[in-house]
Amino acid sequence: MTAPARMPLRPLPDPALAWPIPLAGVELIADYEGLRLQAYRCPAGVWTIGWGQTEDVAAGMRWTKAEADADFCRSLVARTAAVRDLCTRTPTGNELAALVSLSYNIGQAAFARSTALKRHNAGDTLSAARAFSLFNKARVGGVLVELAGLTARRAAEGALYLQPDAGAPAERMPQAVEPSSTLATSPIAQSGAVAAAAGAAGISAQASEHIGLFGGLAKQARELLDTMGMPPEMVLPAVLLLIGAVVLWQRAKQRRQGWA
Repeated sequence: MTAPARMPLRPLPDPALAWPIPLAGVELIADYEGLRLQAYRCPAGVWTIGWGQTEDVAAGMRWTKAEADADFCRSLVARTAAVRDLCTRTPTGNELAALVSLSYNIGQAAFARSTALKRHNAGDTLSAARAFSLFNKARVGGVLVELAGLTARRAAEGALYLQPDAGAPAERMPQAVEPSSTLATSPIAQSGAVAAAAGAAGISAQASEHIGLFGGLAKQARELLDTMGMPPEMVLPAVLLLIGAVVLWQRAKQRRQGWA
């Protein structure tokens, strides 16, 4: 007996249109934008219709789904061209789709300044994929907060960005995967521990050049210790100790948030 065809759980744009990015990207954007055939005000108070369209939308407007799909396709063609113009490294189909989705959501100006675009152009695909997650906040009641919906969308975009295009050879997965590193073996944590140890030991002569690498933090810490009346020979070791503690704290925070 033939199984019945599975009905889609949500409306999707017409796949027969001339989409400029792979359908996986089109559907990702459509899934998170949602379809509304009557103009409405979004949470930011902007009149919106169709698949998240906001240009030339006014109260009382109504569209058919075919009109919404056609406008969505036209919008994606323009947005895709703008994203391509900013890419100095030619993206794969799925990379382009993910970047267009990000641009569609955060706006072209923010996308042009984004770390995701910079790391993509630098050829650092893993860092680029992680950088999508930086755009997961919005203002709610005037306060900037992380939103679960934005976090989920950024994760989906990052995963699509790393997904090989159809027909491309898949990367072979290793059968043995190393466990995550502990704080004790983390290079970042180790550098913090070295700084702290240098401070505790009072190695001021050799550390004076090294301390400059910490920039503003070192300067602020030095000024604070000066105001406390600390003897000059103790200032540098104390600054190193403070910086080491801050680095270790930041590393622990990153580990809690799932960063390597």
